[in-house]
Amino acid sequence: MGEAKDALERGDFERAFRIVEEAVAAAPDDPEARELYAVTHLAKAIRLSDRAREARRQELIRRAIDYDVEFDDTADVSRMFDEALAVIEDVLRVQPGHWKALLLKASLLFRRDRMAGRPQALEILAKLAEADPTNRQVPFTIRKIERPCARCGDTGFCPYCKGRGTKRFLRMESKCEKCYGRGICPACGVL
Repeated sequence: MGEAKDALERGDFERAFRIVEEAVAAAPDDPEARELYAVTHLAKAIRLSDRAREARRQELIRRAIDYDVEFDDTADVSRMFDEALAVIEDVLRVQPGHWKALLLKASLLFRRDRMAGRPQALEILAKLAEADPTNRQVPFTIRKIERPCARCGDTGFCPYCKGRGTKRFLRMESKCEKCYGRGICPACGVL
């Protein structure tokens, strides 16, 4: 495990990822290997989720879709969300009760499709709240998912720049200060 930690510190994530996967395959009951597996895979899932959200934002721009108009994701964007969910499922296969993985899964299901994902996300979060009533992050996330966002109309996109990440004023384009150019709602889109 020391070799994997060294690879992580050097920024060689792919090598660390391979070492951790091999360690878990060789010793599936080793708690240190399982925890490092969870950490590395969750980091990968977060990166994949962020890429999927960015790909969705770019599709909005490319297809000239207003942020409050219903639309279907392209096959590529859907695939990217599926990849992030698959990595989370890998973590849950190794550590079924990993609360951070479950929290991320709930958030990702909701982020992917706010209408269809909301019930699934709330079900996961209710189980997490029951398992650990002292975890304050769970009820906070439940509240964000239960109530539609008043700022963005529950689209998840920044209402100030309409999900574009940029604002146009006097024919000059600049990065949106409200969402820091990310195009996501500053109130609910950071799940």
